[in-house]
Amino acid sequence: MAFCEPAEVVHTERVTPSMIRVRLKAIGDWNWYNDGYGDERIDLAFPTPGETEADVAFFNDREYGEVRRDAEPPWRHYTVRAVHHGGSQIDIDFVVHQGGLASGWAEAATAGHVLGVFQGGRSRAYYAPPATTDWQLLVADATGLPGLGRIIEELPVGTRAHAVVEVPSDADRQVIPSRADVSWTWIVSPGGLASELPAAVEALELPAGDGYAWIACEAAAARRIRKHVREVRGLSREQHRAVGYWTAGAAGHIEQDKD
Repeated sequence: MAFCEPAEVVHTERVTPSMIRVRLKAIGDWNWYNDGYGDERIDLAFPTPGETEADVAFFNDREYGEVRRDAEPPWRHYTVRAVHHGGSQIDIDFVVHQGGLASGWAEAATAGHVLGVFQGGRSRAYYAPPATTDWQLLVADATGLPGLGRIIEELPVGTRAHAVVEVPSDADRQVIPSRADVSWTWIVSPGGLASELPAAVEALELPAGDGYAWIACEAAAARRIRKHVREVRGLSREQHRAVGYWTAGAAGHIEQDKD
């Protein structure tokens, strides 16, 4: 198995005005993991602008670690929305936004276009509620919605959860099925970089018992919500996970805040 494997686009679907779902099919004899769950992370290599195939060979070159960073082809962190056919096909949801490299690729993607998929040796997810959890608080903006959607779809019967989701328009709300008892707060916040998620979480009435909070959104908003659930709601480190999926005013990779 190579460090970076090729996968071709099978088809694309405009889920909402701001979300494109791309199904990828493994090229060759490799499969994605079958034991993944929740906000399972995936790293994807993209074609350079104007190309339709990612330079997978670059990342598999033994000299890769010694090249200058400015020569490296583009790659980004994403979330596996769904796994199909034993891992030979996977769905990735892309948020549509102006100026984004991956967003622009997704809008132009058609069957046969090729991405690179990095294999880290194991499935990786941040979502990890303790077994004693009585209720869950799931918070996301558009970038965290793919992970939140998969988490909710996989919740077992009898689980209580409340989801707080910020999207750019009413049309970007999604209907996500679940076997669990899930309630929703949708926030429509068109444009701008200031998230309304922290204020919405701070205003919530949460149940008694042992809770678990999962937060995936802009980094500053994630830090504010993390501070609130720790200091005001009293959740321990094991009872929450906050991840900054992007940073307002920055492009490309960020250091994800996971504490």
